[in-house]
Amino acid sequence: MARMNKVERVALSGGLLGMLSTNPRRALEKVIEQGNSEGWHVRQVIPHSTTNLTTSIVQLLILCCTLFLWTFGAGYLVVFEKEKP
Repeated sequence: MARMNKVERVALSGGLLGMLSTNPRRALEKVIEQGNSEGWHVRQVIPHSTTNLTTSIVQLLILCCTLFLWTFGAGYLVVFEKEKP
């Protein structure tokens, strides 16, 4: 049988607001529950980090412009799979 795969990115906030309001476990659970309800099964969860220099500079600029309150952060990549119909 053939299988289908898809990858979902779970984005987390950074900065002071991200530290206070972001719950990584809850964010992962939400994405996994949604995938399970659509018939997908989790194959792997991978930490997602930004290694692109341009993205890192933009993150730092946003963080400075918001007075260290918020920036977009890293997160997780969730790999799902299910059988093809």
